[in-house]
Amino acid sequence: MVALADRSACGAPPGELPPEVPLWVYRGDTRAWRLRLWADKDRTEPFDLAGVLDVTAQVRRDPDRAAATELRCDVTLPNVVTLHLSAAASAVCPSGRWDMQARWPDGRVATLARGPIHVEPDVTRHD
Repeated sequence: MVALADRSACGAPPGELPPEVPLWVYRGDTRAWRLRLWADKDRTEPFDLAGVLDVTAQVRRDPDRAAATELRCDVTLPNVVTLHLSAAASAVCPSGRWDMQARWPDGRVATLARGPIHVEPDVTRHD
């Protein structure tokens, strides 16, 4: 279901876990990741995002922790989601897990991608 830029991760059939896409962050830096979603493992049929109400993504140190860092999600039809992490958000973003979910007007929710996020500590500060 997902390919990240020129790296590929094929989609999960219904009932299986969504594709795992690891993300790397250098703390304090602005980051963006472009994910292209596919409906088939051969990546020939774009996953149709036209009817999606919204796409959201969060990072948590542990999936059950309350505190989360939000990733802004921009959708480009038919099948691209760009994740954005601001410099301010990456400065407080923990290493841990992330996922991205789509929500449809009829109430359906599907996790489109997931994975670890690794945050490397920075040295330079602007305070």
